[in-house]
Amino acid sequence: MTLRTKILGLLLGLMLCATVSCYFTEPGELANRGDGPIPGITVDKDGPDQVLKALGQPSSRASGWWKDEHQFDIEFRVWYYKGIGRVIFRPEMTTVYATEADKSQTGQPN
Repeated sequence: MTLRTKILGLLLGLMLCATVSCYFTEPGELANRGDGPIPGITVDKDGPDQVLKALGQPSSRASGWWKDEHQFDIEFRVWYYKGIGRVIFRPEMTTVYATEADKSQTGQPN
């Protein structure tokens, strides 16, 4: 293998890596967003008490990393409702960060 062939292979490999890295632009782009927001819950306003009044007790609760296009490395508190979806709270549990309606939700952390 000549030096010219090695350099050409290296350049083609770099171009392939650059192409693939630019294809997925956002960290949470491939995350399942469910069926939209859960009706009756207001993001950035409602707290745990309002969620309990609107949806009742969750099937399960978990703490875990939540991925979306804006905040990637934060441990959120997530409440799972069977047949309804997920309610994601801010780490300090003051307000709802996001909701995801998902009729296929099993009530357990995925």
